[in-house]
Formats: sequence, structure tokens, C-alpha cells
Amino acid sequence: MLEEYLSKISPKGDYSPYQLGDSVSYYSDTFPDLSSKKIALIGVTRNDGQVQGCDLIREEFYKLVTHTHLKNSIVDIGNLPAGETPADTHAALLGIASELKNKGLVTILMGTHIDQGESLFKSYIASNKAIEISLISSYLPLLEYQLLHRICTDYSDHLTTLNALAFQAPFIPTKAIDTLQNLNFGHYRLGSIKHNMEDAELYLRNAAITLFDLNAIKHSDAPGKKEAQPNGLTNDEACQLARYAGLSDVSSFFGLFEYCPEHDLQNVTAKLAAQLIWYYLDGFTARTNDLPTMHNEFSKYRCDLKDNQLPILFLKSKRTNRWWMQLENHTIPCSYADYQKAAAGELSERYLDALKKLH
Repeated sequence: MLEEYLSKISPKGDYSPYQLGDSVSYYSDTFPDLSSKKIALIGVTRNDGQVQGCDLIREEFYKLVTHTHLKNSIVDIGNLPAGETPADTHAALLGIASELKNKGLVTILMGTHIDQGESLFKSYIASNKAIEISLISSYLPLLEYQLLHRICTDYSDHLTTLNALAFQAPFIPTKAIDTLQNLNFGHYRLGSIKHNMEDAELYLRNAAITLFDLNAIKHSDAPGKKEAQPNGLTNDEACQLARYAGLSDVSSFFGLFEYCPEHDLQNVTAKLAAQLIWYYLDGFTARTNDLPTMHNEFSKYRCDLKDNQLPILFLKSKRTNRWWMQLENHTIPCSYADYQKAAAGELSERYLDALKKLH
């Protein structure tokens, strides 16, 4: 059924055996066999007659070195042509995402608009499974009718947590911040990432879907976007976040959005987007099935707090040295610093946020 939605692609160039272009199967003459594949790559085109951004990203991606453990495991299933309306595109994308998820493939989407992330989320609804989503963006689309507002109001039963990363205070209306805090969603603003990049991983560790708005990257590092903003993530910070997303044992969708090739000087942003995909795959190859629900190789530390606060059971993975905190039956990612605070009798912000979720 997938080939009914998708158009064929014709990658350019001859590739060396060590390049991705030589090891990726793609939809050229006949639709590729998905049975032995782990990761699917898909693009969404625009209908404005301009150069297609997904094809430029794909061209740069194929030039990169393949991961040894993923050789012949990636399939590029082509492009989804834009429908007559955004709703048509979203409906087709939902059908594709649902089928790929049912086949057990991790999907990397080169989309055109961040709203297309809603289709990825809706692919989970039929399974009645609540999931966590992470959005990397300089904005918070939480106002009425915007992406996150629609997800929170229309599909709240299927959402456990929403995490917002890299947003910038000058662009966020007070009402959006209030909504974020009232719903007790995770948030890690741009300044926090620059101060402590490692803690950003906590907001991506449990995310089944990561949506990456390229407008989160500052203009000097990624000029090919609708927004020309002087501040934002650097290219290396963006790549680190992409790797964290790929490292998540539950991540099944990774989407890149808002690339505008008409503004891209010497394809710099296309090259960066290709590297974001590469680093997501680099994280994917390092997965160790490290969630507390997946194994028992943890060191455990109990902290009893004063003032009749709920005690915390901390779990430290013997596989990766990553930390979790457990309150009653609620387990969330945390850092070593959270454990140190609890051991000293202090209440960390992460602990207080977890208490709000319990109540």
C-alpha cells in the first residue's frame, strides 16, 4: 500500500562502498523490500515549483559515511507529494506513518511544516498507547489551534508528557508559558541547554517522537529557514540533541521541518540537516535497551526526605551510568545532581515536578 502514496526518487552520483548512498535501498524502479530493514527515510515535497528541500537533504545525506552496524538496514521509500490541501498531506502521512510503525521500522521524516508532526503522533492512537513527545524549537506552538494545543486538547489520553527544548523567551507569549507550566510538561529553554547540554538528554530519553524545527538553529549556522534569528542552537548543539533523540530506546519517529532551500547559501542547511539525521542514527546504533522496564541491572539508592515527603528510590544503570528517580509507581529520568540533592535532604525541581504529576 505504501507505494500508492509515494513517488520514486533518483539519487545522484556514484558512491563509494563506505558512503550511505551505496548501502541505502531506495524506491527507484520497484518498491523496496522492507522486511529486513530497521530504518525508513521519507521526504515530503512542496507544490510551489521550487527545488525540493527533501531531495537536497537526501543528496547530502547519501554522501556521508555509513554506520557499520546499519549497512543495508536503511531504506529510502521516496517522497510524499504535497496534497491539494495541508489536510490531504496530513492524511496521507498518517497512513504511511501507521504502516511503518506497524512494521516495526524507525522512521525519519524530512517534512516541510512542523504541523506534519501531528500525523506522526496520531499514528499511535489506534494502538491506545500513551506516549511522550519532544519538540525542539525556538517557539512554543501552544496557543489555540496551534500544533501542541491541538495535541493536548484533542488527544490528551494518548499523551503522557510533552517536552519543549531550545525555546527562546522573547518569542513565547505569557499564556503559552502558563499553559506549559499548568500542564506540568517538561521544558528546557535555550539558555539551559547552553549551560548544561547533558541534562537535555533527560527530555529526550523517553520520547517516542522527536520533532526538530530547524528554526531552533541560529541563522549563521543554518541560513536555509523561514526565520532569520541571530540566536539559537549552534550546529554542534543541534547534532548532539539529534544523537540524544536517536539514543532513546523508545524513539520511533524523528522529524525535521521548516527547511527552505531558497534561502540556503551553498546548501549549508541541507548539509546540516543531513548530519542531524546521521547523528540520530549514531545514537540509534548505541541503544542498549536501558530503560528500567527493559532490564534489572541497576544499583538502587533510597533517599528518605524530611517533612513527610515521599521517599525517592534512585536507579543507576550499570550499563550506561544513567539515572532515574522512582516515586511510587512513577519513574522518570534524572541526573546524578538530583540524587546528590536528595541525599543531602534537598528537594530538586525535578522531584517537585514529579509530585505534581502524581497529584
